[in-house]
Amino acid sequence: MAVDDFPSVPGVEHRFVDVATSLRVHVAEAGDGDPVLLLHGWPQHWYLWRHVLGALAGSNRLVAPDLRGFGWTDAPGQGYDPQTFAGDAIALLDALGLDRVRLVGHDWGGFTAFLLGLAHPERFERILVFDAPHPWGSVTPAMLASLWRTWYVATIASPLGPRLVADPRFVPWFIRLGGRRDVFSDADAAIYARRLAEPARARASSELYRSYLRSATEVFVRRRHAAARLEVPTLLVFGAEDFYVPTAYLPGWDPHAPRMELELVPGCGHFLPEERPQLALERITAFLAAG
Repeated sequence: MAVDDFPSVPGVEHRFVDVATSLRVHVAEAGDGDPVLLLHGWPQHWYLWRHVLGALAGSNRLVAPDLRGFGWTDAPGQGYDPQTFAGDAIALLDALGLDRVRLVGHDWGGFTAFLLGLAHPERFERILVFDAPHPWGSVTPAMLASLWRTWYVATIASPLGPRLVADPRFVPWFIRLGGRRDVFSDADAAIYARRLAEPARARASSELYRSYLRSATEVFVRRRHAAARLEVPTLLVFGAEDFYVPTAYLPGWDPHAPRMELELVPGCGHFLPEERPQLALERITAFLAAG
């Protein structure tokens, strides 16, 4: 694939890595030094991190892959769920010869980061999550009252979902909900929409949100992670005005993650690394320096 096919971000290089999960992963990389793995969410890809890649590259090796089915990574037709994303991440680290890294994730990449910290604590020095629910949520009156905010999950997961996602108008409209119209330029919104216009990636989106329904059942009903403890030092930074993931999902982590801290950012929505790039950069910089 020609370099011209990727959005231009100074200092970022692109390559493809074949990993043990039979996946060809696109990786955007910058810098040289201590390795940092950055995992994006939906409906984005590596470009989510464009505001921080250059600033952090001076003393860090930044590795920003596209999740399976998204960006320029293979879309094999299956495995669009956070557990598989976690397996792909470990396979990528193995392929790159990285035994231990610091981990930053947003949205689906953030929930995947939690799962990675639980399953492979020896591989991660520290974990920073932006705008993702932790895996110890419980059913409360506040949580039930906020369920209307997840209307989009059923919509994207429905048989109509792939057609909606592939429509070039859908993603630009979706990411600007909740009064965030000025966060994304038309050009940046189109960068995300174009990749998801491909039928295989639009279907991946629908399958991903079907996995959301399964994951929510496992977290809130079956309490799958109730006995799991996250021992990796972790910071969860969450926009207090997140339109998509209710803050009612956040209580209940304390007994399970003794080394985790939570920061609510007033006046900020879901796409914090793009809405508040300077704050994201400051938190990541401090997070990296603390280890």
